[in-house]
Amino acid sequence: MRATKDQIGAHVDALAQAHEGDEFVTAVRHLADELGPEGQPVLQEVLLDRAAEEEHFKEALRQRNKGWTRRTLAKLEGLWRDDRADAVAQAVEAGSNGEEVLAAELDLLRKDRGRAAVVFDALSRHRSRRVRAWVPGAAADVLGDGGDRLVLSMTRNRDREVRDAAVTALIGLGPETARVLVPDLRRRLHSSDVDERIAAMWALAELGDSSSLEVMDGRAEAAELREERSAARAAALVVRGDEAGVIAGLRAGDDHDLAALAAAARILGTEATLDALERAATDA
Repeated sequence: MRATKDQIGAHVDALAQAHEGDEFVTAVRHLADELGPEGQPVLQEVLLDRAAEEEHFKEALRQRNKGWTRRTLAKLEGLWRDDRADAVAQAVEAGSNGEEVLAAELDLLRKDRGRAAVVFDALSRHRSRRVRAWVPGAAADVLGDGGDRLVLSMTRNRDREVRDAAVTALIGLGPETARVLVPDLRRRLHSSDVDERIAAMWALAELGDSSSLEVMDGRAEAAELREERSAARAAALVVRGDEAGVIAGLRAGDDHDLAALAAAARILGTEATLDALERAATDA
């Protein structure tokens, strides 16, 4: 079996998504047998890369209680159960009925980033998924880079809605901050949940991860759902920086692909793609 490093990497990511522990080890051994002597050195290289990436992620998490956050929280030991956390959670769960209260609470948190760090930390473990999903965006907004470790830890939350919110928030803090997410996102390309696969494609597109192109191109051709095929094609155009391809797609005016191409145009953000997007919206 002959395969490129990206192809082998995609296969390993798929196995990592499907298996854990000893099952993963067994699956990798079977892959090594299939690759044979010619491909096994490449597989070893891929596995070493993945191990290094995972260690980098874990090191980033270990830093969560260091630096600015730790110094700030050390001054606030008496406020670990700050009652503002309960007030914020109630406002978030109230939806539109809690908007006024939530805005007031956020104003208070912006004036005291130390207290805000404590409140967001508590809410990141709240029993309500809705509250947890709200935290990453709010923490990134109020704390900026000071909240990146908290948001990073939430990218592996048990609920997909929370994970997606954390990924979006971390990318919003900047590509370099979010780069540590790439290994997880590549594995999510092989999720059994189509929405999670599509979300991973767009996140990887925003991060410009060319090693994901092999999978994106395959999904663009063979994915069962039109929505996934469209997202894969458009995300691949972004990764390749293919401005002309995005513009041509928008001008073609295919309603099925328009949403994905619009997203691609916004990510590329060039004058030409945004102009083409505006024209497509006007024509629609």
